[in-house]
Amino acid sequence: MKKLLLFVLVAVLSGAFAQGRLFGEVATGNMSLVPGFGLNVSARMGAENALGPLALRGGFGLQTGGGGTVFEIGAGVLSFIRGSGSDFYFGGGVGLVAARTTAFAISGAAGLELPVARDFNFFVELQPALVFAGGGSDFVLGVEFGPRLYFR
Repeated sequence: MKKLLLFVLVAVLSGAFAQGRLFGEVATGNMSLVPGFGLNVSARMGAENALGPLALRGGFGLQTGGGGTVFEIGAGVLSFIRGSGSDFYFGGGVGLVAARTTAFAISGAAGLELPVARDFNFFVELQPALVFAGGGSDFVLGVEFGPRLYFR
């Protein structure tokens, strides 16, 4: 299952890179607030206007907390609402979370992008998610922040 998701992620993003402006979110911080505190570091790449007005984004992350170290991989879509100052965006995605067992996650994203320079922005993002594992599910609420770099 992990190999299939990785293959789909690479195939979708490799086709998307030719469509619009590329962006990368490098070493972002994610604080999980619910059900318990955790700290996540992730790296993601994406492309604007990959599916019409939608952007595709995919990446991986490592999380540490009370339950040990967790590896995450996922992909999603974003819709940007561009303004004269800050840009808003929202979207959702899917992912795999590997710890003691492998879990499947469905997540949302709602964020604010704050411009610093022409191709360099900071973002703050609220990430609600449902994580399914072992016949049960957990609700996770995270707040993510970090730099976003645009290429091209």
